[in-house]
Amino acid sequence: MEFDRVRNDAQRKIRVEQIKNAAVKLFDTEQFHEIDLAKIAKETTFTRGNLYKYISSKEEIFLLVILDELKDWISDIQINFNTEMTHEVQAFSKSWAQEVYQHQRFLKLISMLFTMIERNVSLDKLVRFKKQFSIETSDLNRVIKIVFPAWDDKTINKFFQMQTRYLIGLFPYTSPAPIQREAMEQLEMDYKPLDFVDEFSEFISFTVSYLNQYFESI
Repeated sequence: MEFDRVRNDAQRKIRVEQIKNAAVKLFDTEQFHEIDLAKIAKETTFTRGNLYKYISSKEEIFLLVILDELKDWISDIQINFNTEMTHEVQAFSKSWAQEVYQHQRFLKLISMLFTMIERNVSLDKLVRFKKQFSIETSDLNRVIKIVFPAWDDKTINKFFQMQTRYLIGLFPYTSPAPIQREAMEQLEMDYKPLDFVDEFSEFISFTVSYLNQYFESI
């Protein structure tokens, strides 16, 4: 759809979708630091100057992309985890890790969210993002309540906090950039790639077992 000037919310949403789609296309093929507004504009049908009518920085765009990726992940989680698994910790952990790994764009963005993306947006946009993120993740809490019905809200939040912190470090380590691989090869370092699903599954298993033991003891 082509138009010279945005006249309503529907047209604004179309423009924002164009910008997000362009950013995602670049993100899937280039390093984050290589992406700029000029490249994003080139992937759309309007100029770089027009971008500033909708966004102020590339980081602001990726906050919107993260919310989209979060919704996709939650949708899959809701489909695949809908029964109690209190006594099936290993099965749950493996399935959970596999499902998380299917959303690698989301993992990549989350791994740089706190150190790169959130630090380069306006306070207003960041507050709005965090508010919306919290709203969306409330659906995850309901899923875990089905899987582990004994857990209270505090425990469920702890489960997500612990895995998020672990993911931030694990995903980059298990998915090194080409330059990182080359550096290790040139130095003849004994680097053995870790399997994300195996490592994350083990962590989830430990975490769930610990939380289950807590509730069995009270």
